Amino acid sequence: MEITAYCHRLAVFAAMKQSQRVLTKKMLMVMKLTAIILLAAFLHVSARGLSQMLTITLKNAPLEKVFSEIQKQTGYSFFYEDGLLKNAKPVDITVVKASIVQVLDICFANQPFTYKIVNNAISVKKKELAIESAMQLPPASSDPVTISGKVTDPQGNPLVGANVKVKGTNIGTTTDNQGRFTLDNLDENAILEISFVGHDPQTFQIKGKPFLTISLNQKQSILDETVVIAYGTSSRRVTTGNIATVKAADIEKQPVQNPLLSLQGRVPGIEIRQLSGMNGGGVTVRIQGRNSFRFNGLEPFIVIDGVPYPYQQFTTPSPSPMETIVQGGSPLNYINPADIESIEILKDADATAIYGSRAGNGAILITTKKGKAGKTKMSINVQQGWGKIIRRADMMNTKQYLDMRNEALKNDGLKPSSVPNATAPNLYAPDLTIWDTTRYTDWQKELIGETAKYTNINTSISGGTSAVQYLIGATYNRQTTVFPGDFDDKKSGLHFTLNSSSVNSKFRVQLSGNYMYNQNHLPGVDLTQSAVLLEPNAPPLYNENGTLNWAPNAAGRSTWINPLATTYSRDFTNDTKNLVTNVNLSYSIFPGLDIGSSLGYTNLQNDLYMPSRVERTPPEDRATSNRISQFGKRNMSSWVIEPQLTYKRNIGNIKMEGLFGASWQKSNNEFLQVTGFGYSNDQLMKSPLAATTKTISAAGSAQYKYNAVFGRLNGNWSDRYLMNLTLRRDGSSRFGDKNKFHNFGSIGLGWIFSEERFIKQRMPFLSFGKLRGSLGTTGNDQIGDYAYISTYSISNLPIPYQNGTGLQVLSLPNPQLQWEETLKWQGGIDLGFIKDRIILGVVYAQNRSSNQIILNVLPSITGFSGVTQNIEATIRNLSWEFTLNTVNIKGRNFTWTSNINLTIPQNRVVKFPGIEKTAFVSGDYGVIIGHPVDVLKLYRYASVDPASGKYMVFDKSGNPTFDPDYEADRTALVSNVSKFYGGFLNSISFKRFQLDFLFQFVNQNGIRDFFYWNGSTVPGRFSSGISNQPISVLNRWQKQQDNKPIGRFTNNIGNLPMWPVESDVYYMSDASYIRLKNLSLSWQLPPQWLQKAKLQGCLLYFRGENLVTITNYSGMDPETQSSTTMPPLQMWTVGIKLDL
Repeated sequence: MEITAYCHRLAVFAAMKQSQRVLTKKMLMVMKLTAIILLAAFLHVSARGLSQMLTITLKNAPLEKVFSEIQKQTGYSFFYEDGLLKNAKPVDITVVKASIVQVLDICFANQPFTYKIVNNAISVKKKELAIESAMQLPPASSDPVTISGKVTDPQGNPLVGANVKVKGTNIGTTTDNQGRFTLDNLDENAILEISFVGHDPQTFQIKGKPFLTISLNQKQSILDETVVIAYGTSSRRVTTGNIATVKAADIEKQPVQNPLLSLQGRVPGIEIRQLSGMNGGGVTVRIQGRNSFRFNGLEPFIVIDGVPYPYQQFTTPSPSPMETIVQGGSPLNYINPADIESIEILKDADATAIYGSRAGNGAILITTKKGKAGKTKMSINVQQGWGKIIRRADMMNTKQYLDMRNEALKNDGLKPSSVPNATAPNLYAPDLTIWDTTRYTDWQKELIGETAKYTNINTSISGGTSAVQYLIGATYNRQTTVFPGDFDDKKSGLHFTLNSSSVNSKFRVQLSGNYMYNQNHLPGVDLTQSAVLLEPNAPPLYNENGTLNWAPNAAGRSTWINPLATTYSRDFTNDTKNLVTNVNLSYSIFPGLDIGSSLGYTNLQNDLYMPSRVERTPPEDRATSNRISQFGKRNMSSWVIEPQLTYKRNIGNIKMEGLFGASWQKSNNEFLQVTGFGYSNDQLMKSPLAATTKTISAAGSAQYKYNAVFGRLNGNWSDRYLMNLTLRRDGSSRFGDKNKFHNFGSIGLGWIFSEERFIKQRMPFLSFGKLRGSLGTTGNDQIGDYAYISTYSISNLPIPYQNGTGLQVLSLPNPQLQWEETLKWQGGIDLGFIKDRIILGVVYAQNRSSNQIILNVLPSITGFSGVTQNIEATIRNLSWEFTLNTVNIKGRNFTWTSNINLTIPQNRVVKFPGIEKTAFVSGDYGVIIGHPVDVLKLYRYASVDPASGKYMVFDKSGNPTFDPDYEADRTALVSNVSKFYGGFLNSISFKRFQLDFLFQFVNQNGIRDFFYWNGSTVPGRFSSGISNQPISVLNRWQKQQDNKPIGRFTNNIGNLPMWPVESDVYYMSDASYIRLKNLSLSWQLPPQWLQKAKLQGCLLYFRGENLVTITNYSGMDPETQSSTTMPPLQMWTVGIKLDL
């Protein structure tokens, strides 16, 4: 039991009132950060200096220890007989600025003692029996009394909506928004029962206590942990929706820069893939499968502290797709994981329908850390880490490579030449005739073998009073790469929150903001492809004088493309600034009825400078080469206003809560790319004005408006029967006038059957049991702007129209364009055993997405590539989700908990009328009814012809052929949709040590990492920089009657068709894996050490990420599935966290 006392003099309330005037004034101005910091500091210091009362925090402490702490702070002495305290109960106490009487009342509550204060002495005596047994006696008649109080958590934060009931009666109430309650006309011997979701209930006798300040401890069961839902909070015990939560304690154990990566393997129903190991690389997220034929608009709805956040991959137009991946990526790369308190994943209609069409693909709610009442606390967390690529491709050495090349030329009847020949390019072989044939370089070690260094520093200051709480945090992060050269990615950021309430607790303000500045100075290209495919006897990278080596031939012309040329000349900068800020205002009209509003603003800016100097070209071409600079800018901004009205009321055993609100959102997206040519020297290349010629490579702007009204009604009858009803009407600027608005809604029901008497009698082993289900609709308007109207661009025709600039039509209009719609229904069961030490959750989900929006391909004669329209196609996603949480051992000094989650997904196209008339029926990615959306139509591989060494595939009749029909003979249907995925987490604590480790597992097919066919080369062909092959190709055909899996070596692509690359055996492979995703070992310093060092806390830790991967996949990584992209790095970090 804990009781927390807060005492404020009139002067403090006066100071708080004056502070509110200052806060309001600042909010009406520009709310500068400096003013916020000064205001928070002033409020806290002023409150702290007005009183010298007791502040104590002790857990399970002997009564003597509490007496000692009181004596230390007040000088009071305690007197009692020897042995009197041997029957004393341990005390849990958390008080801030409480009087000595209030502290003593806490200490002696439920103790067999009483106390008396005389001057500076406190005498302790044994209670009289009559007093001790008073609670068991029938209450004596007396005058009715009024009791008031406040219910808080151990940190002093008010618990809103806590139940306060008179034991044995139906008399009761709930606490208001400040955790306060009042009950009139009670018997002075009445006993109060106080309960709140996620907290242990408490019982108190009110006699002689007109005001109670009660602290409820949080329950240990995960069923009672607070869960953030749309526009509110709940718990897993009483929610009807499918929601998963990852807390700050789990996030901070992972050395990741994108908070989404902290969810991998921890949450069922959400699949997250890292696209690149490069800093700031892209991340794909799919919640319960893919709902659309489109490749865009599949991302979930992201909300940070109530503010919608853009999630589309943030890219600046750039010359190559590779640079897009490197420079762009997920916007959540600009959110500091250390600032996050929790991440909630909303999956079903009951959880997401209130967000309407924006959450058609699910929703992710990110809640940042807030200040808490108490002494000023400063925290510093410093990490240093190292990253390496641990999985490499097994490539040929020099002898194997040269043997392959010579054999290929021999098979083709050719002889190598040291002179380029335009009429016979296949004869040119500098690797055989010019380069050193005895030289060997491990290019993977040379180009991607460095150790990336990782530095991360986070610091924060927090504190406040019961009326004002604040938190100010700062971060710095720097990470280098595994590439040679001085490249890095630096981030610095600021996070702040300020919570305040008026003296009467009716008006409340919450202000929060996150700012991140990212300076990306990475190379413009990923060197992984060169590291894997570069010829093993290729020349050195540098000359003896330190300049780039171009390995000239006898004529002075270069014989290779130095892979460092691009990194040497493209020292671009890519700076991103990200701001997320939010203001929440609320006012309590009367108990139970609140009105409020949320105002949010986000801004994401990107500035890119990419020079291309003459050093990028071989020396012989520099006289005619051009200095080029590219300048890119993008600005994505959005504001949202969401007024809300909430009403809570208890009717007997029924708790009702209603919410009504509206949403107005406006987003702007602007981008510009300018290319400058003909700079006279390198020093001028940072200015577009200094270019001889300037062109606008890309430019545009788009505006998106979104309006909605929504409502929710939640009912809870006796914490046993649950109901949640949601309605929403959305309006989007992405549809025509007749289709701008659409209605969505859901209903969720739950039955906590373990509370039924007959269940308790027949299943005493069952501590918790709940059945839940939901049904509802959500939509999707994530199709890009202006798809329903014609769009135009400036004409680039050399002849002007009537001496003016002309316009050309880019797209056809479709005013009939409508919303996509997804029908979701789910059912689940949650079971708890042995007092919730074992908790099992099972969910079955089905989502049917219809009225699909696609770009329907048109004949070229129309002059347009296609038109955006709806089709009556339906995609169905089924999934089974399993979670098992166990407390294996729970002792005083040793605790071991486990969590395992498993998801079994299924994706199918179940309806597509008229598919034969669309482009979706053809090609290797053609849609097939009854199969996944991304099914691949491939050839069925036959064998290598023993006579010729050429590959054969089966035609549609099952006969081997060298020349299959592109469409008709693609009879092998394969998919890389995961068959199942999940994670296994263990947490072990022993005294002051904590060990956590997470295994992630995925069962899937993957695209084979076929180094040996890439459109420019085949095994045996020379193509500078990409000629090396894996040693697996050595098992090849060499002579007639050979029965080998690899065909004959050749120097001519035309001699070896590409059919095997597009066959089932060669294109797809098993990409399943088990990965030790995360390991964390920490140690907390003992209290006596902290006392000597004058610290509140000190944590030393050692953490790792992507440590071990077990897989049969032949490529570098089964997650990225590409030899041209850097795989995720193995990271090790050490760190220290200090609380001052």
